[in-house]
Amino acid sequence: MKPLSLIAARYISLILLIGTVVLSCKNDDDATPEKAGFGNISYFANTSSVNLSKLSSNGIKPGALSIVDTATTVNVEWSSATVYVEKISFVGKSNSLLDTTITVKKNLDIFSQDALAGVVKLPSGSYKDVAVKLQCQKSLIPGLAFNYYAFYFKGTFKNIHGGIDSVVVGSSLPFEANLSMNEIQIDPSDNYKATFSFDLNKVLTGISTRQMESAKSYYKDGKRTFYIFKGGSTDEPFYDQVIWNWQSVASVVVSK
Repeated sequence: MKPLSLIAARYISLILLIGTVVLSCKNDDDATPEKAGFGNISYFANTSSVNLSKLSSNGIKPGALSIVDTATTVNVEWSSATVYVEKISFVGKSNSLLDTTITVKKNLDIFSQDALAGVVKLPSGSYKDVAVKLQCQKSLIPGLAFNYYAFYFKGTFKNIHGGIDSVVVGSSLPFEANLSMNEIQIDPSDNYKATFSFDLNKVLTGISTRQMESAKSYYKDGKRTFYIFKGGSTDEPFYDQVIWNWQSVASVVVSK
């Protein structure tokens, strides 16, 4: 027959083990569940860079705006810039997958600072490695301004002789800008702002003023306009470079 002290010790150990399991289950039950619901996100489009001389004349410091390296990139003073956004998609990793596509179908004038493009609801949660795709194409809506272009930029620059020429950069072919965010936190019923910024100083990165002489140009009223445009089968000089640049032209930030 086993000693009474040994039986008591085993009984006490069994009681402690059961207590630990019960306490663990209780802690799991008391854990705060992931909040369910949707957050409202208003999304905007604007330009993150403007002509530096205008900034100085208005007493505004350029700050984080990119500076044009005129040795490698033509310095354009952009006067108009529109982008027709067809869709925006968000894909992120969490306990649940964020995979949302928003139909926009709007021609956005990105010189209109903080012009509201729309509002969308995203499921709440904390998402990492968020991939954002800005899908652009020409508008199919009759009568819409610049409806033929996925994007259309126009501006002026100083040519190699010191005169002023114009440049038009555009496309009627669809394209994507692949953006990313490290993390996005969406709480239910909260309001957020997604700002899509376009750094126009990067549109012609790697195309110098002298190289612009190779682009197609037309004279009108004694002035010359250069075109970097894609809309058909013709191999347009610099078009592929411009489309590649779009991966750094556009960026997105979500704030509360």
